[in-house]
Amino acid sequence: MIIPLDRFTVVLDACTLFPMLVRDVLLTLAGHEFFNPKWSARIRAEWMRNLSERLGERSFHGNTVTQVQRIATAMDAAFPDAAIEFECAEAAILEPVHVKDRHVVAAAMAVQADAIVTFNLSDFAVAHLKERLQIEVIHPDDFVMDLVDLHEKRAVSAFRELRARKQNPPWAPIELIQRLQRSGLVQTSLWLSTEDVVALI
Repeated sequence: MIIPLDRFTVVLDACTLFPMLVRDVLLTLAGHEFFNPKWSARIRAEWMRNLSERLGERSFHGNTVTQVQRIATAMDAAFPDAAIEFECAEAAILEPVHVKDRHVVAAAMAVQADAIVTFNLSDFAVAHLKERLQIEVIHPDDFVMDLVDLHEKRAVSAFRELRARKQNPPWAPIELIQRLQRSGLVQTSLWLSTEDVVALI
């Protein structure tokens, strides 16, 4: 991915926002001003619904709706400009994209986003969107590693902050690394496990 010199705009698909650690990584990096995160009301509703269902399946103790709403409210407060307001109309240029994901691309078009971050690359007609709309569709692991390449020292600081927030119980570096690997951020976990980096987080 070619990253512009100024902060670029990225639409985060729902599948990257409902897994706790992936969401935490992406929003921590956004908080360190690597990029401007964006999501639509539909994306917001989708990740909230998926997270509520996941917590329910795990017999979460407490009100899942309240817990998920608390997370969403904190996200809205941290990134007040993230919400995208737009009319999602059908367009021929979206036809190669899977019908259930066209609203994500429409949101990206509405804010002239540079990229969409998603685990579901196969649904997004990646080459088509890059050629016709100049929108990069990228896996979150590849996206994080692009940010590391952009400014490694600042990325290390972001991960150090993320780990410091995990206090109940505290996470040792190895636990963070293992959790990242299980979350699908394999390259990220390998980078963090290198001798020079793990000593700094």
